[in-house]
Amino acid sequence: MLLNMRNLLKHFDSYVDNESYHDKNIYASRTHLGIINQGKQPYVFDGKIFSWMEGEFYNQEELKAKYNLISTTDNELLVNIYNSTRSFEFLKNVDGCYAAALYDKKEKTLYLITDRYGFKPLCWGVINGDLVWSSELKGFLGHADFKPLIDRRAVEEFFDIGYLLENRTWFESIELVPPASILTFDVKKSKVSIQQYWLLGEIDTIKGHIDEREIIEEIGRLFKESVRKRVNNDERIGITLSGGLDSRAILAAVPEDYKPLHTFTFGQEGCNDVKIASKVSKVKGTEHHALVLSSANWLMPRISGVWKSDASFSLLHMHGMEFYDEYKSYMDFNLNGFLGDAILGGSYISQDSSVLYKVRNRGRRFINQAMLMGEAWLMHRRPFFDNDITSLIFSIPESLRQCSYIYNKMLLSAFPEYYSNIPWQNTGVPINYPNRLVELLTFKNQVVSKLKRESRRLGFNFKDSKNYTDYPAWIRQEPAKSFFEKVLLSKDAIYPEYIGKKNIHAYIRNHVEKKANYHNELCLALTFELWLQQVFQGKFRE
Repeated sequence: MLLNMRNLLKHFDSYVDNESYHDKNIYASRTHLGIINQGKQPYVFDGKIFSWMEGEFYNQEELKAKYNLISTTDNELLVNIYNSTRSFEFLKNVDGCYAAALYDKKEKTLYLITDRYGFKPLCWGVINGDLVWSSELKGFLGHADFKPLIDRRAVEEFFDIGYLLENRTWFESIELVPPASILTFDVKKSKVSIQQYWLLGEIDTIKGHIDEREIIEEIGRLFKESVRKRVNNDERIGITLSGGLDSRAILAAVPEDYKPLHTFTFGQEGCNDVKIASKVSKVKGTEHHALVLSSANWLMPRISGVWKSDASFSLLHMHGMEFYDEYKSYMDFNLNGFLGDAILGGSYISQDSSVLYKVRNRGRRFINQAMLMGEAWLMHRRPFFDNDITSLIFSIPESLRQCSYIYNKMLLSAFPEYYSNIPWQNTGVPINYPNRLVELLTFKNQVVSKLKRESRRLGFNFKDSKNYTDYPAWIRQEPAKSFFEKVLLSKDAIYPEYIGKKNIHAYIRNHVEKKANYHNELCLALTFELWLQQVFQGKFRE
């Protein structure tokens, strides 16, 4: 049964299987890419403590010095600190992206541990009095006593906002371990408890006078250091580069002695993202790969993406997964600009909900899921979530973070050659242009975009190559058109058990006839139907 669960998480034959471990209290194993050296797993300390870990730490030397320990891997370090302190107080100081299972055999206790933001997931549930866990939801399908029941509230959330909230999964009785948490399972009592060891909202805001120039310099210094900690010369590093600000900042901060550096940009031919990324790559001197996304190649690879991602978000947003085989040819680690706009740019600051809520939900449960899907091929590193950066940024008053105020100043100060003369994809002009001019240009672009949408709706067929995708048009073309119709109009479709099929049928008809654009609704429905068939019929898993 354990091997069945493990095999469901093994996406390619190249995966490395660790030996299975079991005693009268626990059965555990692991399959992984084999990219990060975490040594033999489980790591065993004195025959009493056993640990499995996925992911990595970025402040190993700092932790070793603080606790006066010698460890060769992060997993070993985790166990050694726990053993020396007999507590998990140290976890709040770990700078990393990881998840771990630690079994204290003497205490007959199992601990499931998530990083500060829960970016490496662990799903768990109690089945027949036993704690069962898996890093991917699909792993539970390999458990002989697990019967998948779709959570109706999950269906509502998925079709309402496009992803699931907080710690909910598709299956009733199965949850995610919350961010920055330790789930404790007392084997003797069959009892679960969860303790949170850190909270983003606990960072205190700086009081009194703030010297903007000093803050800008310090953010720039910390950001460069964050990228440096995530670049090792003996690793194959690359960057998926858009026309935005965040991935560009990472590229600019990569140490000059790292060679060769590959950058990758996908989009339809002639799109602004590719044009801008090409200019940025020339400044750095990288080997830039422009990858063409089109009506012919966007959809079919995403079918397996639904399975790899546990259908945690719509296949509409699986941008670029078509090219992971290409990425894998050149890199094992991608430096990702994930949530740079939210952390440094202040885009999550609003009146309707807190930044913490948005990071925990939209960030973790939506945007991060695309990265987890990509980790079937390679590892993503998230420089904007360095502990020192977040501690400083969230101590700065929101008034300085809003509208990218302090972020843009840092970018122009630290990396002027990358931002002073090269435009931002969102506005079409560099970020040092006056705000009034940017507002006028943004308004112009919005008007033009609206006119183009209306023209398409009225049947005028012209190509807009500025955007990196054109999903409304691509769904009306082959092979997508036939596939959507075949799956969603089939009399054997499963989704009508959960949502109304009349609406979906109407969406298909009206979209194909260009009466309106329903690409978002159709992609949600297709994702859901594929997932249902993958779960209950074993189809579309490859």
